Amino acid sequence: MNHLKYLKLGIIYLCRIGLKVLYIRPVRRNRIYLSADRGSGIRCNPLYIYRYMKETYPGEYEYIWQYDGVSDEADTTYVKPGSIKDLIAMMTSKVLISNDGFGSFIPKRKTQLFINTWHGGGAYKRSGVDFITDQHPVDLKINQICGRQTDIFLSSSRKFSEVMTTAKMVPKKRFLECGMPRNDFLVTGTTEDIKGKVREYFGLKKETKTVLFAPTYRGEEQTATFHSELDSQGCIEALKERFGGEWAFLMRKHHFVKETSYDGSINASDYPDMQELLYAADVFITDYSSTIWDYSLTFKPGFLFAPDLDQYSKERNFYTDPDTWAFPIAKSNEELQKLIRSFDEEEAKQKIEEHQKLLINKETGRAAEIVAKRIRQFK
Repeated sequence: MNHLKYLKLGIIYLCRIGLKVLYIRPVRRNRIYLSADRGSGIRCNPLYIYRYMKETYPGEYEYIWQYDGVSDEADTTYVKPGSIKDLIAMMTSKVLISNDGFGSFIPKRKTQLFINTWHGGGAYKRSGVDFITDQHPVDLKINQICGRQTDIFLSSSRKFSEVMTTAKMVPKKRFLECGMPRNDFLVTGTTEDIKGKVREYFGLKKETKTVLFAPTYRGEEQTATFHSELDSQGCIEALKERFGGEWAFLMRKHHFVKETSYDGSINASDYPDMQELLYAADVFITDYSSTIWDYSLTFKPGFLFAPDLDQYSKERNFYTDPDTWAFPIAKSNEELQKLIRSFDEEEAKQKIEEHQKLLINKETGRAAEIVAKRIRQFK
């Protein structure tokens, strides 16, 4: 297997050399390239930066999204991931924004700005080289290439900066501790009726309360799975007892997971914006997902359902002790329902505040604005 790793590294270097042919094309100073989840959608932090830039600086920039689709906006173009047009767009854009970094095969030009917004906050399950159980020099070298090419890495907390500088091999001085653009409205609020928008999308009555279950994936990225053990009906009964009203149970799978069962729940996986679901939810349930951090910013009731906590801890491990996370942990349906029925608002608020203090919260509610100013300052 070692020879395959070295072959991979050799191919990366050949690609870097070959793509330098595109240096003959000038970098377009007003061109911004955006990628979310490796071109699989128009979402997450890049989307919120894009919206802010378009609204604040109308007509000043050309936007290119890595996405297999057709844009209906005059200043925005879509390019299919991995296509020749995609490579040309990357090599000729002044600013490149991604929530997952850029491939090591891309030879960054001196006149380009690479921004990694990442796709999660807090410090929970291990990532990057910290997640590689059998570290090989080639794996480290590939991560090092990507890390050195990153000019700005957005951070939601001081703890995140500390762990990701090692995990992604990015110099610590390049972390911009301003929070995540997608979380700005979770911090500051919004005048838009997002709750009404979400309920209308799912055909729910305005007075219906929602609980959102959004677990992370299991296994490797390419073969990711998730099989829910959560008793949705029992959960709803507990919610009715504690909070009253009628409830709808929404479930959203991780985008790595191709198929899962939604028995007893409403499929929320195709809803375009996860942050809107979080904003609209009255209660949130997850496991080891970084959405723990996002939802903690709302200070609404949250719970962690982790029946495989011991096994997951052995396989992936964590940056911080799960007992210090923002929400209480249940390892069974009985424990979860008990936590719901005994929910205390003041205790919950205190636990969230302690968690944010422990990680040293850096969310500003102005992350999109701060990133936009950095882009404007780059010459």
